[in-house]
Amino acid sequence: MTVPDEVLESFHRVLVEEIRAKRPEYLKGPFTVAEIYQDLVPYPTHRDRIGVEMNGDYEDALIRMLAGEGGYLALESEHALRELRSELQTSNPNTGVYREFAAVDVRLNPERVGGNGSPLPAPSPGGSAATTATGSSADARVAKTAVGSSTEVEPDETGRSCRWCRAPLPAREDLNFCPYCGTDVHSVPCSRCGNELEPEWRFCISCGTERPS
Repeated sequence: MTVPDEVLESFHRVLVEEIRAKRPEYLKGPFTVAEIYQDLVPYPTHRDRIGVEMNGDYEDALIRMLAGEGGYLALESEHALRELRSELQTSNPNTGVYREFAAVDVRLNPERVGGNGSPLPAPSPGGSAATTATGSSADARVAKTAVGSSTEVEPDETGRSCRWCRAPLPAREDLNFCPYCGTDVHSVPCSRCGNELEPEWRFCISCGTERPS
């Protein structure tokens, strides 16, 4: 069941409050998707403030915001944005899929944050700032700032893609980092929490998930 829009607004308010208190530079600068659910507003300690009773409701609200609903957040990966929106269109979406994009940068929409760093009230339906997951002024900003939107990179003939943002990797012998999200292409993220796994590790040290074979 999809959580009401009020939960998204509450989630955004709590996120902005935590950023203002802990990482004020994030009011105007980028932060990663992982920082939202791991450090800034993790479910166990913030569920009451957000207004959710189950982790599934928390994940539903977060993936919808990351997909652009409400115009609260802007992902800086067009590929990640497409994947999240595509997942939401399925009959039984995997609301935890955002963990696959843990290292992707995201920004607060400045139109939803006041000059003093406080979240602005939700716009009235039909207003210029009103947004949905299918199209809006916020979407235009995402498309403009999304990595890879201005310069096309020849994809790798082997079809390799970044493990974090899933963007196609360029065919370069000296390739060590993803040109889209800056992640070390030789690293492996935990399939559950997104933390980087060392080559010799069998289990994630953060959540205990076993490394895929």
